[in-house]
Amino acid sequence: MFPMPGLSPGRDAAPVLATLIVRPPRSVPYSGPPLLVFPVNPTEYAVSKAVTYAEIGVPGLDAPPLQFVRGGARTLKVDALVDAAEEPDPPRRNVQSRWLDTFQQLTLRQSNTHAPPVVTFVWGANPPFTGVTDSLSVSYVLFDRDGTPTRAKVSLTLKEFRTAEEQQLASATSSPTVEKVWTVRRGDSLSSIAAAVYRDAGRWRELAAANGLVDPRRLAPGTALVVPALERG
Repeated sequence: MFPMPGLSPGRDAAPVLATLIVRPPRSVPYSGPPLLVFPVNPTEYAVSKAVTYAEIGVPGLDAPPLQFVRGGARTLKVDALVDAAEEPDPPRRNVQSRWLDTFQQLTLRQSNTHAPPVVTFVWGANPPFTGVTDSLSVSYVLFDRDGTPTRAKVSLTLKEFRTAEEQQLASATSSPTVEKVWTVRRGDSLSSIAAAVYRDAGRWRELAAANGLVDPRRLAPGTALVVPALERG
């Protein structure tokens, strides 16, 4: 039998297979059946995350202070080998019909949501990862004499999916005691921004001072304003 990638040799215990579970975008947790069980454990997977900072232009400094703007979506990249070359039954050696057609569904729009599905990657004791497909690549590496693919390498990248409701429940970043950045929209004024973030329009002076605004009445749309945290009291 073809060796299971990602496992230390000599272990007698049966491997725990990884799964991809489709879940509705606003259903947490989801207890439906797995969309797919990987035929072998992934050979490798990696999680990455980018963070965006804005440079605050302060004259006279060698390096600008950095202000956190927002976190980027985490990404999960999974590499797996799907292999049926040792199957004695010819129809079961076709990895395209057995597994890869299902993989392709992860990139296609669903009729009920008008978007590709949200999926959760689960593998044993590893933390689950919920996201949508960012990219999918399949390399066919072994074939029967008639061209039937019997082994393929799959590279799947998921981008983290979290609804605004989920994030608001998980954090308190809407609190005025948390420093943040406000991107100016057309029609904004310092008073309206202060009313939105501090619940007090009179605190517009604190916004003007924190951002070094000479004329607080002139706000260009798209400008990133530092919103200083209020002291807890």
